[in-house]
Amino acid sequence: MRLPSIEQLARTAFAAARRFPAAITCAFVSALSASLLADSPANEETLVGILYAASLGIPLFIAITLTAERRGVSNAVLWGARAIAAALLLGVYLGRPTWSDPVQVLRYVQLSVAAHLLVAVAPYAAVREWNGFWQYNRSLFLRFLLAGVFSAVLYLGLAVALLAVDNLLGINVEEETYFRLWCWIAFVFSAWFFLSGVPEDFEALDREDDYPAVLKVFSQYILSPLVTVYILILTLYLGRIIITRVWPSGWIGYLVSSVAAAGILSLLLLYPIAEREENHWVQRYARWFWIGLIPANIMLLLAIWKRIQQYAITEPRYFLVVLSLWLGGMSLYYAITRSRNIKVIPATLAALALLTFIGPWSAYPVSRASQTSRLEGLLEQNGMLADGQVRPPPAEVSAEDRREIGATIRYLAANHGTGSMESWFPAGRLAEVDTIADGTQPTDRWEAERRAALIVEEMGIEYVGTWTPGEGEGFNFFVEQNGPPLPIAGYDYVLRNRSAVLDTVRVDETGAAFAWDEDRLSVTMSVEGVEVLVASLEEVLRGAHDYMRTRSAGSQVPAELLTARAESEGARLAVAVSAIGGFLEDDETPYRVNSLTVDYYFQLPTPEDESGSPEE
Repeated sequence: MRLPSIEQLARTAFAAARRFPAAITCAFVSALSASLLADSPANEETLVGILYAASLGIPLFIAITLTAERRGVSNAVLWGARAIAAALLLGVYLGRPTWSDPVQVLRYVQLSVAAHLLVAVAPYAAVREWNGFWQYNRSLFLRFLLAGVFSAVLYLGLAVALLAVDNLLGINVEEETYFRLWCWIAFVFSAWFFLSGVPEDFEALDREDDYPAVLKVFSQYILSPLVTVYILILTLYLGRIIITRVWPSGWIGYLVSSVAAAGILSLLLLYPIAEREENHWVQRYARWFWIGLIPANIMLLLAIWKRIQQYAITEPRYFLVVLSLWLGGMSLYYAITRSRNIKVIPATLAALALLTFIGPWSAYPVSRASQTSRLEGLLEQNGMLADGQVRPPPAEVSAEDRREIGATIRYLAANHGTGSMESWFPAGRLAEVDTIADGTQPTDRWEAERRAALIVEEMGIEYVGTWTPGEGEGFNFFVEQNGPPLPIAGYDYVLRNRSAVLDTVRVDETGAAFAWDEDRLSVTMSVEGVEVLVASLEEVLRGAHDYMRTRSAGSQVPAELLTARAESEGARLAVAVSAIGGFLEDDETPYRVNSLTVDYYFQLPTPEDESGSPEE
């Protein structure tokens, strides 16, 4: 095969730029905004918004250009479509700051999926060229993989070159340089290389009958048998559910989704050879795959419905329901009609991504309303909401209900803001209580935890945080790494980084020994075999527990709160906990510790002489 010359590569790149000017412009804007993020914290919000919109523009403008070429529209119409798309991207840029961080991510995924699927299906909308459609997407997919491999190799090569310049020539290369290099290669080089290989002759694609043998081997002998095995497992599992009447496991959604994706991929890969005489099995396999997916999909819906009954709708559950219903629709469509129209799959997925993006039926208002309704029900159930106003509970609220009330408020504060519950409080009172947020707007998940704690306490109940364990659940506390120093005046010795629950620590030269007393939740200090001090960790655990109620999972506890002290007859002991973990048990024995790392600071009792007075 003759390698292309530099001149030919330049012509190809220039032709791609003329063919896809808007997409390549978006690639440059994405790379520039991403690289500036490395050292522009003051403009971070603006740069993230530009990157957000521009990166979505790359597949969107590709889809518009290819569709226009396929339809043979004029340049005026093409640029008009591009102008409309640019206006939509501007709307996304302006709307993004009003979305919470989790919603921003989900909306980006929705739009990105829709835009990429439009690239795959829009040029062939209302065109009955099944083979051409398959060959077109095969070409795009292989070009995408090739662009990824070339980009990775180019980045690694240049990154190692920069590292060599830094270490061998003594020329300082900032760490941010590597990130900027990745931005330009990932967006500009990768996109430009991909676009240089996008097919132009759509009619020729329908005449092409090239089919890589490796695809048949992979699909027929690896992917299809695996999918069949898992379909059988899922069907047997459904039979077990019917017999035992035990609800399906929560992770069934991941398994069904994975099996469905693998099965659909195998059918798409085998599509061009399904009509060949030696491959009639493909059509039978396709029909039975869709039929076999129906019971698995029923299990998925049951599992999701159970979670929604317990905890109401959230965005991930909403999308799982939509995908499950889509899978059910596809299963019935292909099983009944035996259609070979594979365009239905990407086309309907793209439509769903767009339909669930905006409107009162979309994921976000539905989830907000569902969680607000759930919170309202919990409050009414505990007598905390009457005539539309919050009031203190007339009786003790169970730990489980307190946990669920806190979790729901935390979700609303992080994803949608607290505006939906504002009417339950006297005018302006919620803003007075929730001083962390700017009004009722959503905040990040760290602040949402503290906001939820303030609101729950205003309701008259104790807040149960994200991590707070229930009975039989585990806990872990870690000392704050960057906190103030721990005072150690008055101690003569220190033993560092000891695992207290494993064995007794003996200090031979002093005659001192330290041991963990599980019954008393204490560390004992003995001298010459006689117990002289007991430092209880029960209050330490309670203090850390209370401190963490308003913090998010993974937070650290100040050293002072994790230090137990004891003093008696000249002996002193401080047990500074670095990490402690275990399980929450019942009220009589609230904590069971199974891991404990500490530092011992201690002073031994003053020895007495024979006359009974301290030695000089």
